[in-house]
Amino acid sequence: MHKLRLWVGLVILFLFMLPNLSIGQHRFRLKAEFSIKEKNADGKLGLTMGTVYYDKTFKKIVYQVRFPEKETWVISDTVFHRIVNGKLVAKQFIPMLPSSTLFDYALANNLGNFGLEKSFYKAGNPKKDGDQVITTWTPDDRLKKAFGEVIISRKNNQLYGIAFYSPKNELLKKQIFKGYLKAGGISFPEEITEIIYKIEANGMRSQSTKISTFKNLVVNDLKDQNIYNFPVPAVVSK
Repeated sequence: MHKLRLWVGLVILFLFMLPNLSIGQHRFRLKAEFSIKEKNADGKLGLTMGTVYYDKTFKKIVYQVRFPEKETWVISDTVFHRIVNGKLVAKQFIPMLPSSTLFDYALANNLGNFGLEKSFYKAGNPKKDGDQVITTWTPDDRLKKAFGEVIISRKNNQLYGIAFYSPKNELLKKQIFKGYLKAGGISFPEEITEIIYKIEANGMRSQSTKISTFKNLVVNDLKDQNIYNFPVPAVVSK
């Protein structure tokens, strides 16, 4: 009887632990402090600092900017919202869904191939280049007129670089990832250098550079619920 009670007690204890185990294994949100240094094609420099929040449930990326001025950026669906003093002062379309960003891929531990294995791209045979493994991803035949190849390099089994090309094989953008933060069972880039190439009206090719750095990564933070699901004002302030 004593052994039976002990066994039942252990089973009950295990059942009570199950929800906590599930919560620990399900990575649904993250936040990190960030800084973004920019150099535009015209030579102008910029610096932005703050904290970024992302929750898979709410499907919003929220930037709480503290420098150079306090404001909030919210990306939801394909719309960028800029909020100052509780008022929506600007919004614009951007070709990006929060569920197709580094934040979501990191939470799903799907960062290595930038989520392309679940897209209309197909991977070619990986090739070794020094300490890197290079894979060329090609769009579906029906979409080759609209999308070009994407080339991904991995180092030490982690995403190291990614380059995006036009259908005419022109380099549009590339990103280099250096260092990885680790927290809550995930890895997230510590530094991302992004270079965007553009053909100007005069036919000359220009480039702009953005360096994003992250620190103090936190996963499954249960605080600041109102920030992760930041409400966007309905009317643009005039």
